[in-house]
Amino acid sequence: MDTTKKIYSPDELQSSEPIHPGEMLKDELEARGMSQRKFASLIGISYSVLNEVINGKRPITTEYALKIEAATGIAANIWRGLQADYDMQMARSNSKLAAVLDNIRKSVAVL
Repeated sequence: MDTTKKIYSPDELQSSEPIHPGEMLKDELEARGMSQRKFASLIGISYSVLNEVINGKRPITTEYALKIEAATGIAANIWRGLQADYDMQMARSNSKLAAVLDNIRKSVAVL
């Protein structure tokens, strides 16, 4: 019986399609029965900005994360962590960046 454990690289553990944290915020607002317009007004940003966040067109910045935390009780570092994870997945899926990273890895491997 083989008891060795496979070690996965970060690329192997990524979902096939990154999920923007705005989608999670949308789910949270729906669960609370709160409209985007009301939430935007509550946290002091325009509806269009909140809608862009929810639709993945804008990131959840530190400022937005703190405002969301104040309104929902969900820690700002969770929102920022979700955004950082999303950004990393997007960067890893960028083929041009992947080629650059491969070249870097190859060049340091010979050192």
